[in-house]
Amino acid sequence: MARSDMIVELLDDYGYEQDRFSINWVSSAEADKFVSAVSEMTDKIKKLGPVHSKAQAV
Repeated sequence: MARSDMIVELLDDYGYEQDRFSINWVSSAEADKFVSAVSEMTDKIKKLGPVHSKAQAV
């Protein structure tokens, strides 16, 4: 099992949306790709809104 799969499983176990996690491999020479990845993730998190997890209910 890859580490990223384990992270997704942990997020699920704690009640967090899996969409709050993403891995993007970007070279230091790919500034545009980095900006795009960060912008996409930021937009995704804003759409998801505040965290509502099982962990907060405890």
